[in-house]
Amino acid sequence: MKAVILPNYNPNLIRAILGMKVENKLMPVPAKGEVVIKIHASPCNPSDIAFLTGGYNIKKTLPAIPGFEGVGTIEFVGEGVLKEMIGKRVSCFVQNDKSGSWSEYVISTPDECIFLKDEMPDDQAACFAVNPFTAYGLYNLAREKSSKCIIQNAASGQVGKFIRILAKKDGIQVINIVRKPEHIELLKSEGETEVLNATDKKFEESLALKASKLGADICFDAVGGSQSGQIINAMPAGAELILYGGLSGADLSHIDALGLIFDRKVLSGFNLMDWMADLEEGEFEDISEYLQDLFIDGTFKTTISDSYSLDHIVKGIRAYIGNMSAGKILIKP
Repeated sequence: MKAVILPNYNPNLIRAILGMKVENKLMPVPAKGEVVIKIHASPCNPSDIAFLTGGYNIKKTLPAIPGFEGVGTIEFVGEGVLKEMIGKRVSCFVQNDKSGSWSEYVISTPDECIFLKDEMPDDQAACFAVNPFTAYGLYNLAREKSSKCIIQNAASGQVGKFIRILAKKDGIQVINIVRKPEHIELLKSEGETEVLNATDKKFEESLALKASKLGADICFDAVGGSQSGQIINAMPAGAELILYGGLSGADLSHIDALGLIFDRKVLSGFNLMDWMADLEEGEFEDISEYLQDLFIDGTFKTTISDSYSLDHIVKGIRAYIGNMSAGKILIKP
């Protein structure tokens, strides 16, 4: 099979990308409890970019095959796996050491597979295992708090878009934070009334006024860095900022320590895998059914900018990092 190979991690992203190559590898053989999936399509996510630089929490033995997420068909099963799974189309999120989704075939387990409805489009299924569940998990935290208003940054991104849709269904207000004028225009064209530009000089002051007026008591932060401090400083007493990404590549900073203490504010983190592990038996399957139906009826849709073959993956990833707000790229073996 063909697979993308990362020979070394490199904190310089461009060098890490240019160091990748496509090689012929032996087909994976499923061990006990494993399945082999023929990949139809796999996206490039921020977690994949962090992995290439060695900055992600998952590190593989080098040389490694990158890629965590994808859609494909189960081709082979190992001992202890029902043969009826062969031929089933699945979305997967794979983090094992010996495999990766930027290849023609990937090793996985049934627990890492999301079985798909026939009506679920392949391109949407390729991006199904991470962002939709992240948005659902975060949004449910706001529902559990009976929040009247949510703050979120990276609001024009895929997770931000899904959260906006879910909030609108329930009549919950969202204060959206972006960084480009065109993103403000985009969100307002989609009916959003509360949109702030994080680069404005009066950003923190404007956010504090809106957060107080609308009673924003929860924030979903995909950026980190100094923006985390700006946001939590501007939030009312008792508010919580939940960090689920680190797009800035910087440590949290500019946090008012005394404000955090005396206004009883909370900083916490959200990890999708931990959230999934805490679900009750059968709950994940119910959520998957619900989310798939949102894609099938068109309520949810991941924006995909382009597709690339394995042989053109360097071109594809460079296009993605050059304009991430244009949407995902898909790698199609």
